[in-house]
Amino acid sequence: MSELPTKVLQILSDFKKGGVQAEVMYPARLLGKEDVHFDALLLSDTVGYYEDEFKTYGSIYRMSLKSKKTKLQRVLAIFTNYFSVKKYVYKFLKSHEPYDAVHVRHLIYNAPCISAAKKAGVPVRIAHSAVDRPHGSYKDRLYVTLYLKYCAHVLRKKATKIFGVTKGAVEYIAGEGNGIVIKNPTIAIDRFNPVLYPNKNTDGTIRLIMVGSFSSRKNQKFTIDVLNELCKKKPDSALTLIGYPRSSKETYLDEMNQKIRDYGLDKNVRFLPQDADIPLAMSESTFLLMPSLQEGLPNVALEAQAMGLPCFVSSDVSTECDCGLCRFLELDKGAAFWAEALIEYADKNGFDKKYPDMSEWDNKRISEDYLEYWRGNK
Repeated sequence: MSELPTKVLQILSDFKKGGVQAEVMYPARLLGKEDVHFDALLLSDTVGYYEDEFKTYGSIYRMSLKSKKTKLQRVLAIFTNYFSVKKYVYKFLKSHEPYDAVHVRHLIYNAPCISAAKKAGVPVRIAHSAVDRPHGSYKDRLYVTLYLKYCAHVLRKKATKIFGVTKGAVEYIAGEGNGIVIKNPTIAIDRFNPVLYPNKNTDGTIRLIMVGSFSSRKNQKFTIDVLNELCKKKPDSALTLIGYPRSSKETYLDEMNQKIRDYGLDKNVRFLPQDADIPLAMSESTFLLMPSLQEGLPNVALEAQAMGLPCFVSSDVSTECDCGLCRFLELDKGAAFWAEALIEYADKNGFDKKYPDMSEWDNKRISEDYLEYWRGNK
């Protein structure tokens, strides 16, 4: 045990309520009082859900990356921001007390941050990937592929460790045969605990739950389609949606609500805020749905399995999230196929829940592993 706390700088996009952000917060809660002094450098001006809590463990700093209006400007910004981010992070590190470790969790700017940390003399430099391919505006862009190939070259030379949440994720930023697949500190066993939240879904009603930001990537509209098909045979079926819009400019939530009205499902759907009691909501549910177009390693699927929920997951999601309760379905099969799969599972298995051993995902054990990496012991 070190006499002084290990000083760690986490670099990420923002502190919205998402999987990457949760993976930063779990170790902070467990280690941030005595073992580690955490600071965060955010590459955004967005004020996020976890900021007030994180400030109890350390300081938050920001580098604002301004959004670009035109497609050409956005393309050029990826390359020009590489140098501005590297310059800023280097100056930041030189102007603050020395950090023992820099841990970067940003697909596009992992490389410049790691390069700056090496130049500044930070002994432990970790690049971390939560996705195995680009999505949204980055998807299928040749210039992004070429850029990330260059970044992978930089990371192999300058990072002391390269982490990925799945084999695909680590190979995407480091190349085949490089890096380490590492479990994220994901499950608060003391919170997602069926002893505290026993099964409350025993009356034969199929209740679906979906947790995540309201966005086309998470694909909540498909889940609403599934519910509509389900209600044709099981009219009392219900859906709980927990999340938040990606931004105030997003229209996806409006489109979700319109679809609910068009189907006449207002009484079958309930919305809960992002700070809802998720384990309680899961204890009241039958199945978790995750028809995502793209994910890294979805924390929600792991949390749901800890609560005994069978998970029906898009085949576009890594099978590495399966702890025994996941069934992977193709989105192309359509909503009616998914609804029939749910009914068949319920008819065959009933509503009693099975609880797999989730100890390997316990965030306490994984956070302690992280501490050994940050201290340079692994």
